[in-house]
Amino acid sequence: MWLATELKTPRLNDIHHHLWLAGPPTAARPLHRQRLMGRNILITEDPDEHLVWFEDQIFIKPIPDFLLDWESWKCHLCSDLELRKAACGLLLSYAWLVRYKSDLDIAKGAGLMSKGVQWADWVEFINFFLANIDCKSLSSVSQRYRYGELRLTRLDTIYRLAPPTYSLHNFIWGYQSRPTWYQAFFGRNFRWMLAGFASLAVLMAALQVGLATMALQGNAPFQRVSYGLTIACLVAVAASIAVVTFVWLGLFIYHLLATWKNDRAVRRKRCVSQIPA
Repeated sequence: MWLATELKTPRLNDIHHHLWLAGPPTAARPLHRQRLMGRNILITEDPDEHLVWFEDQIFIKPIPDFLLDWESWKCHLCSDLELRKAACGLLLSYAWLVRYKSDLDIAKGAGLMSKGVQWADWVEFINFFLANIDCKSLSSVSQRYRYGELRLTRLDTIYRLAPPTYSLHNFIWGYQSRPTWYQAFFGRNFRWMLAGFASLAVLMAALQVGLATMALQGNAPFQRVSYGLTIACLVAVAASIAVVTFVWLGLFIYHLLATWKNDRAVRRKRCVSQIPA
């Protein structure tokens, strides 16, 4: 059970048919390239979040020491096919991440690998590993590791809308729970609306300038277009405000009911535990 929690990626395997939307089926970039791209390496202990990135952050799971021990493979990992595929996938991801000695130094400094791992030993170990898996078909690894880096915003969309993960909870929370402050939520999901309003403001200003010119004041087609665009802009603004209000109200009610339900469940559990046997 503990090994499964450490290695398996059930959430990503459930949506593996849609992972092409979140990232290309190519190897992840090595660690020194991640740094050159300005990404901050954040440690996660959840294998489902391994190599998932968001803006200037990438989540990486530290490689467990037992994956570098052949005895652990013989005694524990090779007896379960799914567990072995998950272990091979995680180790393959480190073959992508640590390709140069500088990558190994970054991995040690970031707490991703044990400081006792030496470059010569790593090269020998990973070369032997790669020689014993099919790197072309990747049939030896979990379906998740047929893709490298995955974009978190795309995973959120997939997890909210694609079966078999569709549910009200997943629709609201997405793939990964992030700050639940309403300001942060609307900043993440509705920032495009600000760009839309800015474009509408420029359009309306241009129409107003055009109507003020002598050449366009008597132009009937331009007058009709201006009238139609003005009405459309007003409708768009009203609809946007309605959508934001509806979303805010829906989230408020959902969180209120979820908090109340959780409080009731905790109280009920405490009452049961206090009943003498």
